[in-house]
Amino acid sequence: MMTFNERDTSTHSMPADGRRSGVVVALKSTDDGTEFPLGSDARRWMVGSAESCDIVIADPFVSAVHCVLERRPGGVLLVRDRPSRNGTMIDGNVVEAAELRVGSFLSVGHTTLVAVAAVGSMQSSALSLLRGRDPALRATIDQALKAAQTDCNVLIVGETGTGKDLLARTVHEASRRVAGKFVAVNCGGIPRELIGSELFGHEKGAFTGALTERDGYFVESHCGTLFLDEIGELPMEMQPNLLRALETRRVRRVGGTHERAVDTRIIAATNRIDGLGTESSKLRTDLYHRLATVVLMLPPLRDRMPDVPELVGAMLAEMAPEHGAQVVSDDGWRALLAYTWPGNVRELRHAIARAVALGTGELGPTDFFPELRFGRSVPGLPTEAMIPLVPYQQMLRSAMEQALATHGTIRAAASHLGMAKSTFADRAKAWGLLSPRAKMKGER
Repeated sequence: MMTFNERDTSTHSMPADGRRSGVVVALKSTDDGTEFPLGSDARRWMVGSAESCDIVIADPFVSAVHCVLERRPGGVLLVRDRPSRNGTMIDGNVVEAAELRVGSFLSVGHTTLVAVAAVGSMQSSALSLLRGRDPALRATIDQALKAAQTDCNVLIVGETGTGKDLLARTVHEASRRVAGKFVAVNCGGIPRELIGSELFGHEKGAFTGALTERDGYFVESHCGTLFLDEIGELPMEMQPNLLRALETRRVRRVGGTHERAVDTRIIAATNRIDGLGTESSKLRTDLYHRLATVVLMLPPLRDRMPDVPELVGAMLAEMAPEHGAQVVSDDGWRALLAYTWPGNVRELRHAIARAVALGTGELGPTDFFPELRFGRSVPGLPTEAMIPLVPYQQMLRSAMEQALATHGTIRAAASHLGMAKSTFADRAKAWGLLSPRAKMKGER
């Protein structure tokens, strides 16, 4: 059971286990993205299911007062169990009193919260970048966080651009290997003749151009995580070598005579879904079964279109410091929500980046899809007459409602979604989203 040494609360600028540094300013639910802000001043917050708590968790497995958060000198956040019925855990470990560091996962009942740092104080965690409230996406993320507490191999399956790399980083950052390296390898980007050298290393003189000895990716990721992206692109003749390394946890350099033990967690990913796990797949069945201890499926963006407004708002906010604030016109939103996004979130990001870089304040369909300027059609984008208005309104209304609940004011919610404040206010009023208090806040 973990304990917390209160004498060390202000002496560590970098956590000993490699966890990212910074002051925790909020807790964010991994289920629905709800954020619970925490002030930076010294104080206490009660966490539980009772309405009297500072942070109220609607979870029947959470005690009335489950745990207490205390801000210590230097900004350190201490978690104390009350005690609760089901215990309090940090990164999968039951605690009585322990420090909650940036990026750590606080579990109470069946609810998991991630500790968030102030904007700009650290590189965002992979989990925080996996935005969206789609049930299939959230279920996959929940499975990833559970798998992270083990050392089993993980196979991530999803179309190109769905965020397989972010999900792999989420598993690494939530695991006990977070202090080790996360080494990402694109199996399709390595020349066929160099794959063995890249993965396992080589001895000096092993082949033409091998002027020095070299450790491969397996050794580089020792005590960490090796992410083999697009594993289906690995040549069939190299797959037995990879399988043997996974089974024995030992590697031999190209041209070498001795094997070396490695302690590496393997996460693989593929977009080659057809025939996966069968003889028709480009991935050997024995290698598939070795990698697929846990299989995580990422849904394509077209199956979670209600998440598009949140994704677009976050991307606009991220680009605002360099390009200034931008808003999306009504026609722009209709186009974004009508397109099928075959390239998924990656394609959406490219479209937003292009529009922000070349647009002039209010972004419309031609900013996101330049082909429209020349009268050309965009595959996957219906003509204006074909764009269904009702689903568009439903998705935008839901996004506006969530933004109001999260940010509290019309101005902040409109900014989050990249909408003009007046447009947001008019729509929110027409759709009955504004309480009297929200109207007052929006007018300030």
